[in-house]
Amino acid sequence: MQTLLFNVLGSFAQFERDLIVEHTTKGRERAKKQGKRMGRPSKPEKDVKQALKLYQERGTNGMSVADIVKATGVPKSTLYHKTKQT
Repeated sequence: MQTLLFNVLGSFAQFERDLIVEHTTKGRERAKKQGKRMGRPSKPEKDVKQALKLYQERGTNGMSVADIVKATGVPKSTLYHKTKQT
């Protein structure tokens, strides 16, 4: 009897979770159709370019990546991603 009750409650929980995922997906698709952007806003391009310049000159300016991140406010992941692109 306990196993049956456990399985029934588990089935309801899974059903509820599936409904939540479905509603979230529909809402996200509707927002994208309306032109809304998802995720964190990006840093201004001038800040990213300044960070890249400091990164490329770190041999002469003595700045570490942590120093560049603090000075420009550009996340470390963005800095590394942009350096791989160039």
